[in-house]
Amino acid sequence: MNPLRTVVVGACLLAAAAAQETSQPAPPELQRAQRLLQQNRSEVDRLLEMRLRHDLGLPVDGDGAEFRPATPPSSEDVERSRQELRDLDAATAGLLERYNKLKAEADRLHAEAEAQAQAQRQEREFVVVPPANSARPRPLAPDATLPFAAIESPAAPAGEGAPAAPTAKATPPAVPTVVDAELDPIRGQIQGSSDHQRVAQSLFKAGQALMDRARTAREQGQGDAAKELDARARERFERAIAELEPLLAAPEPPFAALFYLGRSRELLFRLAQRYDGLSLGNSTGDYQRREQEVRDPFLKITARDVQKSGERGEIEVLGIWGKAAQSAMEHFRWMNLHGGYDPRAAIEGLTWPGEQKR
Repeated sequence: MNPLRTVVVGACLLAAAAAQETSQPAPPELQRAQRLLQQNRSEVDRLLEMRLRHDLGLPVDGDGAEFRPATPPSSEDVERSRQELRDLDAATAGLLERYNKLKAEADRLHAEAEAQAQAQRQEREFVVVPPANSARPRPLAPDATLPFAAIESPAAPAGEGAPAAPTAKATPPAVPTVVDAELDPIRGQIQGSSDHQRVAQSLFKAGQALMDRARTAREQGQGDAAKELDARARERFERAIAELEPLLAAPEPPFAALFYLGRSRELLFRLAQRYDGLSLGNSTGDYQRREQEVRDPFLKITARDVQKSGERGEIEVLGIWGKAAQSAMEHFRWMNLHGGYDPRAAIEGLTWPGEQKR
């Protein structure tokens, strides 16, 4: 209530009391104040009743007409309404139960996925190789015997590719001292595939990638990192050769297995030259023996992969694998002869006419 109105009502009441004491009729102002007080009390009672009905969920004022049926409900109507209410309650309970089950299943799957991801991040003890002919295998050439379908650069030593077109020299990316997770040191047996050829191919390509990174590290002056990367590459080449042993034990090993054997031995030969002091001048016998070990698989390929041509079949030509093996041997020989060439001559080695006369 307005404070000013309260003061006016109080003053009127005092005036009424004084008038009663004097037994005089109430003035018009007092009568109006009394009527106003009665109206205010009625309004307060009405508002209080509305608040109570609202809190109890009962109809308020005009809303009450919405809940009053036109005719009194019969017992059948009441029972039908109760049955509808029970059906709705049952449907609600069923939906709630289904929601709880789906939510529990989703929480369980989410927890399993999180646990599996955490386990994969923390424990990487195995190099997982997909089974043979699994999802999206590396496609071969139209002829399954093509050698270059399995090996991108069969004749390039130490992971070196073909020379690119002359371009502006770009700064090589920084090589971290810690190798990426997929090239970490081998800490367990390879499992997941019984295809020795695929396992050996995976190990060989991992060794090539490590040697490429080691070369980049040497160019940036990171000798320790390069040595560590080359050591890991050597380990993978040795394991690739061991993985090929069941295939090489056959009377006629597959051409791909022989090719991987030769390439793995070739890259091990380069690592021995860099770190073990293998050279023709220091250890002639060992050097020549290792050279022959590299050539042997390629020679076996060229001896077997021979095709007849000509009208009478009197001309023998090498097949696809034979040509690839011959190219690999020729590249290996050229690198042994000219691989150590350094075009930068020392200043002390420069001479000119008349130098001795000074």
